[in-house]
Amino acid sequence: MATCDLDARELSHAIASNELQVYVQPQIDLNTADVVAVEGLSRWTHPTLGPIPPTEFVALAEASGLIHELGLFALRECCRIGRSWRERGYELAVAVNVSPLQLETDLFFDELERQLAESGLPPADLIVEVTEAERIADYGVVAGRLDIIQRWGVTVSIDDFGSGHSSIERAAAVHARELKIDRSLIAAGDWGAVREAVAAAQEGGMRVVAEGIETREQLQQVKTAGCDRAQGYYIARPSQPDDFEDWLHSFVR
Repeated sequence: MATCDLDARELSHAIASNELQVYVQPQIDLNTADVVAVEGLSRWTHPTLGPIPPTEFVALAEASGLIHELGLFALRECCRIGRSWRERGYELAVAVNVSPLQLETDLFFDELERQLAESGLPPADLIVEVTEAERIADYGVVAGRLDIIQRWGVTVSIDDFGSGHSSIERAAAVHARELKIDRSLIAAGDWGAVREAVAAAQEGGMRVVAEGIETREQLQQVKTAGCDRAQGYYIARPSQPDDFEDWLHSFVR
């Protein structure tokens, strides 16, 4: 992957000229082993520099104010992909990553309403995955906005659970219905912390997704811990939607 000093103008041009794509990574239900959802992940292949790591261009987007433009691109693509699948009989929810910076304005919520209407994607098929929730400036204001979209049927997910109860409290503060356990806990094999997180989240009425699953043992451990869903390289790597469909047809539970 290329690493470099990126220019915000290049990113803006990339978004406008369709240099970016949304890849998808599946989530499975740990009780049934069915594929039930995918997470949409933005990818940028620069025409001369090649693939740019998401950590770099997302940071650039946040620093330059382009996060709204990047976020709306991802939202639009996730709604389009989800609706296309539903039309062809795939009943899969699609998760889109949303920065706290997007939640500070009405723009994201207005665009979400518009994209759901224009794409025809049922709100129940969309998961809004809030990244880096600790950066939310006013939990009360954000919770009120997220409550509205959850009344539409959209699921709100918090994706940054690490350890301790602070992440649970943040998820509860915005009335989230799903919590994602960070890959760092999985990689460390801290199954006691995972069990504690699952118990606290489920007590609060939240579904729990374990991410970063890279081995069969990890998959079994999070299932034993009571997680509801799992995603990671052991299940499938992120791929273009067409390649994901090929994988899905050959997926063996």
